[in-house]
Parts: sequence; C-alpha cells; structure tokens
Amino acid sequence: MIHEIRINPPVATYSEAAVLDDLRRVNFIFGSNGVGKTTISRILEQASGHQHCQLVWQHHNPLQVMVYNRDFVQRNFEQSPNLAGVFTLGENQVQAELEIARLQKEVVKHTDEVNKLNVNLAGVDGHSGKKAELLLLEAQLKESCWQQKQRYDDYFQVAFTGFRASAEKFKEKVLSEHQSNTADLFTFDVLNEKAKTVFDDAVQAVALFINLDIQAFNDLHETPVLNKSVVGNEDVDIAGLIKHLGNSDWVKQGMHYHAEDPSICPFCQQTTPESFALNLQEFFSDTYANDLQKISTIHQCYQQLAQQILQIAEENLIIQNHFLDKDLYAAHLQTLSELLQSNISLLSKKMAEPSHKVELHPIEACLAELQSLTTAANTLSLEHNQIVANRAAEKSLLTQQIWRFVVNELSTTLSQYTKNKVRLTKAVSGMEARIIAKNSQLADFSAELHQWQRQATSTLPTVTAINQLLISFGFFSFYISTSEDQRHYQIVRANGMDASRSLSEGEKTFITFLYFYHLIQGSTHTDGVSAPRVVVFDDPISSLDSDILYIVSSLIKGIIADCRSDRAQIKQVFLLTHNVYFHKEITYNPSRRPANAVMSDESFWLVKKSQSSSVDRCTENPIRSAYELLWDDVKKNNISSVSLQNTLRRILENYFTMWGGMKKDEICELFDGREKLICQSLFSWVNDGSHSVHDDLYINQGVQTNTAYLQVFKNIFVKAKQIGHYNMMVGYCDTLEEQAALGEVESMSVSVADSAMPDGESELIV
Repeated sequence: MIHEIRINPPVATYSEAAVLDDLRRVNFIFGSNGVGKTTISRILEQASGHQHCQLVWQHHNPLQVMVYNRDFVQRNFEQSPNLAGVFTLGENQVQAELEIARLQKEVVKHTDEVNKLNVNLAGVDGHSGKKAELLLLEAQLKESCWQQKQRYDDYFQVAFTGFRASAEKFKEKVLSEHQSNTADLFTFDVLNEKAKTVFDDAVQAVALFINLDIQAFNDLHETPVLNKSVVGNEDVDIAGLIKHLGNSDWVKQGMHYHAEDPSICPFCQQTTPESFALNLQEFFSDTYANDLQKISTIHQCYQQLAQQILQIAEENLIIQNHFLDKDLYAAHLQTLSELLQSNISLLSKKMAEPSHKVELHPIEACLAELQSLTTAANTLSLEHNQIVANRAAEKSLLTQQIWRFVVNELSTTLSQYTKNKVRLTKAVSGMEARIIAKNSQLADFSAELHQWQRQATSTLPTVTAINQLLISFGFFSFYISTSEDQRHYQIVRANGMDASRSLSEGEKTFITFLYFYHLIQGSTHTDGVSAPRVVVFDDPISSLDSDILYIVSSLIKGIIADCRSDRAQIKQVFLLTHNVYFHKEITYNPSRRPANAVMSDESFWLVKKSQSSSVDRCTENPIRSAYELLWDDVKKNNISSVSLQNTLRRILENYFTMWGGMKKDEICELFDGREKLICQSLFSWVNDGSHSVHDDLYINQGVQTNTAYLQVFKNIFVKAKQIGHYNMMVGYCDTLEEQAALGEVESMSVSVADSAMPDGESELIV
C-alpha cells in the first residue's frame, strides 16, 4: 500500500509542500471544485508533470495504481472509439481457476515472506533492521576510534597523517592495522619521547658524554703503605727510646738540624757523641726512605687523577645534551669533589707524619653513580643519533609502533565489534540468500500463473457483465460489443452503428465508470489479471443524475468492502469528491460508532485553497448530516427516483432502530391491506441485510409505486405517533390532528433534533 504522498511544489495549485501520511486501506478526500483534488489523483497516477511528487510505499513494494478521473474518461472516449479489452477469468474453466487460485496463494505467501525478510533486513521504513544494526555497529566503532584520534592527535599528528580529517578513514585504518600490525608495543611515554625526535626534522645529532675511569683510584686506595706506620730500624740503640716516645716523625725532622751541627743534639741541645749521628742514620734506613717515596708518589698521582676526573665531569656538564640529568649529575659531582679533597688532605698529612696510618674515603660508589648517569645518557644519545641519521626508516617504524599502540588501546572495543559484526553479517547474508531464493520461487510461481492466465482469460465475461448492468439501469439505447479479435470493445447503438461519438456526458461518464469498475477487477493484459493494485476514484459521479449516483456509490462501496476484507486484488482505495451527498453515501457504515468516528482502516482528508492548496487530516468524518440528506428526496417528493425506496428504508432503519421506540411488527399491525404489505416490504429490507447491493433495488418500479411508498412511509410516522419528527424533517404540518400529534411528541423531537441524529448526525457541516 501507499504509506505517504508527498506533494512537492510547484505543481498545479500547490505552491507549498503538502504531505498525506499514515494512509490506510480506505482514504476519503473531500474538497470543493478547483482546490486541487485532481492533482492528487494525477500524483497517485504519476502522470506527466507530476513525477517529482513522491509516493512512499510500505515495505518499498510498489503496486499497480489505477486511477479514474477526467483524464481516464478523455483517454478512453475522446482519443479512440475503442476501449482496450478487459481480461478477466473465463467461465467454466474449473481447472484453470483452481490452479490460478493456488498459484495466487503461493504468490501472496512468498511475497509476504519476502516482505517480512525485507522488514527484518531493513525495517519497515528502510532504515532499521539488521542492516541498521550493522550501520550502528560501524558508527559506534567509528566514534570510539575518533575519540582515540582526538586524544593522541597533538602528540602523533605525523603518524596520523592522511587519516586526521575523516572519522571513517581513521576507523578503516584502525581495522587494517588490527589485522596486520605486528610492531613492538611501547608505552605512550616512550612513543611520545621518540616522536619528539623522529617527527621533528629540525632535531640534530647530539654530542656524547666522556666516560669516567672509575678504576683509576682503586690501586691508590689499596696501597699498603697508607695503612702502615712508617718508622726507622728498631735494632738501633736509640730505637727503643724513639719507639717508647712515639715521636719518630719529630726525630726525623730534627735530623736536618743535627746535620748542621753534629756536636749538639737538636732535641735537648746537649753534646752528642759521634755514634749518635750514626744511630740516627741507621734508624732511618733505606726502607723508611722508600716508604716515604711511595707516600709522595701516591699523593702526587692522587692529585693528578682527582684533577682529571673533576675536569672530565665538569666538561660533561657543559655538553648540550638533554638526555643527562644534569642536576643529579652535578650533585654527585659535588660529593665526589669533596671526597677527593678530603682524601688529598689525608695524603698530605701522611707525608707530614709517615708514622700515622690513614684510611682514604671510598669514592667508588660516587664515581659509579656518575658513570651510570653518563652511560644511560650516552645510550639514549646513540639511539637519538641513529634515528637522526636514519630518519625515514625510523619514521616508518615509529608510525607502525604508534598504530600498534592505538589498536591495543581499542582492543576490547575491537574484540566486541568483531564478534558482533560476524553475527550480524551472518544474519544479513542468510536473509539476503533467503530473499534471493524466495524471489526465485516467486518468479517461478508468477511465470506459471501467467501461463494459466493466458489460457483462462477472455473479454466476453466483462462484455456480458457491463451490458447486463446497462439493461438493469435502464440504458437501452446502446450496448458494448467486442472486436473481431475479442481484445477490444466498441460502443454501438441498437442498429449496430458506432455510438462512441454521440453519447451524452452522463452516458460517457457512466459507461466509462462501468468500464473502469470491471477494469480494476481484471486487466487489459492477460498477465495482469490477479496483480495487486491501488484504486483511485476522483469525482466518479460528475455529470451523473441522482439515480445513477446511488448506483455508482453502491458499486464503489462494494469495492471498498472487498478491499477491507482483503478478498480481492485491490489492496487500497482512494476516493476524492466534492459532492456532499455522495461523500455521505460512500462513507456510510452502520458499524461506525459514533457516526463521525474514523475507523482503524480509513483516513479522512480535507483539501482547501486560499493562496495555495493545502491538505489537512481530519480526526472524524468532516461531512455530517447524512440523515438529513436522506430526507431530501422526501422533501422534494422525488417520486421518479430509482433510489427512493432505498432512501425510505434507510430513514426507517435509522429512526425506528435508534429512536422510534416501536418494533417493526408493532408498526405493521397498525396497517391493513395493501398498505400493510408495503409497510412489511419496507421493514423487510431493514431486517434483510439492507446494506448489501441487490439487483432488484436498481429497478425503478415506476411513479405510481413510489407514490404509494411515500404515503405509507408518512402514515408509519402518523400511526406510530411520531408525526412530529416527520413534519420537522420535511418542514411543514398538514392538519390540526398532525399538529396535535406533533405536540404529543414535541419534547422527543426537540431532543432528537438538538442532540445527535441517528448515527450521531445533527447538522450539515463541511
């Protein structure tokens, strides 16, 4: 079915867009002449100049649209005297009918199954279902990937080059790297630090730091003489005294003074024997001198090494290289400098007082810390310099490592995405495969149905049906015959002459409607007899008199009933009219409660025009007072109307069923003779399925018969003491007795008039 009609200006009287949405099986569109109703019918037909206005179909499954409007009348009567043959199922072809019925069910079944699969696949609106779930899954992944891009974009712009402007491209890159990237995984801090070098073309190589010789002081610190009390020969006579006094260093210094004056003791200023000088010289032997030389050498070497180490360390601080923690390096250097100065002082003391033992402060740990900082900085510097020297390759490697890092950050999301995509892709593929298989089966059934239809179609049943209707409706001046090939019709007079050019406007309209009425139940092609379709009636009662108007409305009501019951191939009906009476006739439904309520399978619309045409949806039937319209024939005393008897029946049904307070048998007992028979006849219609279309209702029994029915109709109200309602509806009072009767029921009549009339209709409102 058509779900929505979109009127896109400019088209005819519509200068602004209009939409008819949520359309139902049956759709009533009311509007005055010239407001734009025919434009809607042409849009439904997608006529020339109207293709830019859109029809939105349910399940994206367009059906054949058949439109009855003045264009249809013109095409069939003014351009050619012949009508294309209408093919319907032939008579007495039982096997063909059975096969066609079976195949039609299969076609419907497979069509429904394909529609259901399409709904599951793409939703009713074409934007949901499993395909929409796949799109949502891709959108969610794209959003997650884009968040990662935004998070790291300031740091890794170069690595993201080519994918920074499109979330979709970035997502596809992530998926590609997820499948193929095997680079080593590093932390963000490592990658960011490398990126500062690799991605900055202005960065240059850095100088390396000078290594410190941390083993240079080991031998000096381990020299035994430093831990030794250096004294003279203990075998000399005075050795005991010197040892007892513990002042060998003082004695050693006094030897210089004794050498100047060998006769005087430099210590006590007494005269010394010649043996005293010999004893002193023997005490301070060569061994002693050698030890002193070692101490001096150690002192000198230590000073030189300390100066060299400190100089190298200070030069490292000057080198422009950010890989060294210079603050920490400087702190350790200060500690080393203090330790070296302290050790040099201890060595100086050892030289002054060789007999004293000294233990130098350990500096190995401090030197090791300094060298460790230097080694680590040089390691990073070498990597940096290698990167600078081989920047292109390093850029490529780092880019891979960065994408590896991004993929790892999204590992949970990618895992869930992969799992869901496999599931949804499998479901979509399965549905698409089933749709292909079902469509293949549907094509087979349709082809077989086409073959049976070719064998079973004929124009003769349509010719017979239309001619019978013409005779029933009192049209004897022309009839329809078939062409020699039995594929076309021709309208001829009783003498066999062509009548298509001499028909009145009413006759043209009526015969065209009858043709269309059978056309929508058949086809002008043998392979379209059972095709589902949408039918549009645009003012089908134009140029018709009141008798034919009722007949046309009855036929259309039958089409609507079939559409609602889904018994025929007509799946949706649109009815457009400007005629209030026809609108009320066609929308009348005894099960409608309240009378103006909109039923679930129908919609009501009003077309209006000021500067531009517009279309408004109505929450209830916009045309009221069908009951008053029924009384029009009674008021006009239209005794020649074919539909008069049915009108009287409708009035009695509405009034006495809903308001009259008397049963049919009670009223009939108030009459005698022929009037009783007429009364029973009227009420028998009420009780015998009065809303179906019977052939006998189409036959006008003549003026005399209608006069009798009108009299009995009036007497029913008189005898039922309801003449007040009768007079109110026809607008006059005949006699004093009737006026008195009116007074008796005045209160009830006023109540009926002021409240909702039968079917809830109290006044004419358009």
